[in-house]
Amino acid sequence: MNQLFELLSWACAIASLAAFVYKFPKLKPTTQSAALFALCTYFLFNAIAYWVDIGMLRERLIKAFDYPNITIIIVQASVVILTAAQQVSIVYLMLPPVEAKGAARRQIIGFGFALAVLITLFNAIRPGKVSSTQETVYLNIEDGNYAFYMSYYLAICAIGRFQTVIFSFRYARTIRDFWLRMGMWCVAGGSTLILVYCAVRYWQILALHTDVIASAPWKFLFWLIADVGTLLQMFGWTIPSWGPKLGALRPWLTNYRAYLRLGPLWRAVTQAAPETSLEPARHRLLDWIPLRNLEYRLYRRVIEIRDGQLILARLADPIAIHRLEQARRMKHEALFEAALLKSALSGAARHPVHDGLLPNRRQADISLPEEIRQLTEISQAFRFLGSRRLPPSLGSRRQRGVSP
Repeated sequence: MNQLFELLSWACAIASLAAFVYKFPKLKPTTQSAALFALCTYFLFNAIAYWVDIGMLRERLIKAFDYPNITIIIVQASVVILTAAQQVSIVYLMLPPVEAKGAARRQIIGFGFALAVLITLFNAIRPGKVSSTQETVYLNIEDGNYAFYMSYYLAICAIGRFQTVIFSFRYARTIRDFWLRMGMWCVAGGSTLILVYCAVRYWQILALHTDVIASAPWKFLFWLIADVGTLLQMFGWTIPSWGPKLGALRPWLTNYRAYLRLGPLWRAVTQAAPETSLEPARHRLLDWIPLRNLEYRLYRRVIEIRDGQLILARLADPIAIHRLEQARRMKHEALFEAALLKSALSGAARHPVHDGLLPNRRQADISLPEEIRQLTEISQAFRFLGSRRLPPSLGSRRQRGVSP
């Protein structure tokens, strides 16, 4: 369980810091900068709340302040600040700028006063029990004074998250943008989990100090709920920025798949007719990773394959040409084209066997996607031709006793 806790803590810490680094450069002095500044503040203090409780940084802070539980107040103060920042962000999203400014000011004053009281109470109580990160608070809750202090802290969190849930639900209902709406639903869901975390903590306090509840819940339960809620909120606040970019991922993956599937045919043709290649051949491994201009490189493969077909035409077996002519418009025409290219490549080291031209399958008005599809079928047949098994789309032809 400790490993799960550490994993979730690192995930929240890294995600928060990454979100801050991603958003902060976009800050500009505009009318919308207040909302973005508040959001960056939320990300920053969310990162602080997790990083100060991880590994060597926690130990160094304890040594620097000469107080074992200094990270408790740092974490809890950060949570109050990020709660206020989140409220300000939502206020600026929901309300017109003039109204939002007044509402944001009230949020800042209210949470600022709550934070001042929290720090005062902490200095008065100064909890002394020390253990691991996940157990220190649990041990100190056994003290009545700290239980009262913790109840006050949880009340601040609960009020802020309750407002976030209400505002997020309202805003999600009014917007049409898919990604922003999804983000608000995720923020509301994450805030709901934080409310559950507060409820579990209160349950824990009541179980320790009253007879109302017989036993406390599993002591690691609240950490799991809080961390998952935090990750869900981070996802919700950032997805409006990177979510729309996912729309461009599908065509890129389609082009990359076609680029790879044309590879065997392209390499064979350009090796036999190197004059068709516009650039020197790269290493085989590097060829799998087109770092940029994927669409251009895919188009080049199509052109170079077609050019290579014309150059190798004189080396093709006349019987293979005849069979291809007979296979025109047939289901497995690609298989016969691949067989023809095989015969041409096998004769590349000899003299031309005839002066004929390779039958031109390319239509004058063919689109690039259709041409890529045709060449992909040829490349697939070319790759498997001569092996003991054929591609699934071509296997039925062998079963009928027809061979290329």
